[in-house]
Parts: sequence; C-alpha cells; structure tokens
Amino acid sequence: MKLTFLGTAAAEAVPAHFCICDTCRTARKNGGKDIRKRCCYLLNDDTLIDYGPDIWNQSIMYNFDLADIKRIFFTHAHEDHLDPVELIWRSPGYSKIEEFIDIFGDARVHEKITARVDYEKAKINKNQVNPGDVFHAGNFEILAIRADHDPNSTPLNYVITENNKTILIANDTGYWDDANWELIKNYGKKLDLAVIECTCAFTLQDFSIGHMSKKYTVLFKEKLQELGLTTEKTRFITNHFSHNGAPLQADMEKFFTPHNIEVAYDGMTVEI
Repeated sequence: MKLTFLGTAAAEAVPAHFCICDTCRTARKNGGKDIRKRCCYLLNDDTLIDYGPDIWNQSIMYNFDLADIKRIFFTHAHEDHLDPVELIWRSPGYSKIEEFIDIFGDARVHEKITARVDYEKAKINKNQVNPGDVFHAGNFEILAIRADHDPNSTPLNYVITENNKTILIANDTGYWDDANWELIKNYGKKLDLAVIECTCAFTLQDFSIGHMSKKYTVLFKEKLQELGLTTEKTRFITNHFSHNGAPLQADMEKFFTPHNIEVAYDGMTVEI
C-alpha cells in the first residue's frame, strides 16, 4: 500500500487564514514543510480518505487525477474533511463522468452531501458506515472505529488492510475509550503503519477531548504497542496539526523523533 499525505493541517490550515500568530508568521517565512493544507490522504492511486476544500489544488500539486478516484472514505462531516461543493462538479454540465464513485461515511456525511449533490446525477454510490462495521471496498478490508470527536455525529477512524498490509488512520480523535481499544485488539491485525493525530501539539499539554496533544499522541502509540498490535517494523506517523498547537516541523521532529514517531508533512509518501 502507498499512502500520500495530501494535507497535514486542521481546519484553518497553516498558516491560518488572516492569522498573525507567531506560528503562522514563522510558517509563512519558512515555507516548505511548515506550509500545511487541510488533512486528506491518497491511498494507492485510486482512493481518497476525506475530500476537503483543498482537493483540487492537492490533485495538481501531487499529480493525481480525480477522474481516477474510485472511492472516498470520509472520517467525518466537518468542513475541512468534507466540502460538498467540490462534489457538485461531478454533476452533468460541469464534468464528463463515466464511472460511478463509491462514498463511505456516517449518516451525517451523506446528509451533508445530499443537501447539495444529487447522487444519481453525479454518479455517486452511497455506502453508510457505522462504528464496528467491517466492510470491503475494492481490495481493501476496513474496520470502522468511532472516534472521540464530534458528539453530534459518528466520526470514524479506520483500520485498512490490503494484501496483508494494515494501516490505521486515527486523526480527529481524542484518546480512545476502553471499548475502542477492545475492538481493535479483538480485530487482531498487526499494524504496519499507524497515523496518529496531534492537533493540539504543544499548547495544550494534557488535552484529549476530540483531539490530542503531544502527550496523548505518545500514549496512544504506547497503548497500541502494549496491546500487541504492532511489530518492530511498524511505522508511527503523527498528523493533523492546528496552528494553535505551534506545529513547526523542526520543533515537532525534535520532540517526536526520540519516541520513534515521524512527523507528517504535505506530500509525504509512505509505502508499506
């Protein structure tokens, strides 16, 4: 499997819109890895995880064709992860579309999309996903786990397996509750890659409600190890950073490298 980090920021991006905080000013000056678009992933060459407001720009920058995308797994319906306007362009009169695309997400995801887009006209297949579901899409087997995020919907983290390789996508969540740890333990797959969020990074040291700080990112990794879900070859990467957490790449790497956790940046590609 190949995973490309198309964006590594939380909702406001980095630098944030209109922001004059020290982090945003430094990011503008530094450029490079300190510039972060909204969180989104390309899995192999035909699958997206989330589809936010930066998607067109991401497709051009990282040289993939949206016409080749066969499916989208949505983590949740927040605007930085789901921009339904960007799906309108699949409708007749905007684009020539031949193939249907499969969209997976909770009820809120589909409610938000259908408020703007006609699934039939836009050639979209609806697939509702609930926490605890194990389902198949293409060559993937997926376990959906309820994230600790928005209590008004059903945000999801995903364990995705293809050809005996397994990755965890765990952004937009606080530290999991006991039921989630039991669920992934009983699922029993060893992780080759674990992507763990760190939205709050340095500014809220003990934060783990809906998002996590650096402390809980490390604890999350250690819990996966404690449960025997990793191996010596498992890669750990932290992702999904708010400018409020002061996520400058060099500072993040200085903290996380001793914990054997890599720090994602836009355009980073991992093959397992």
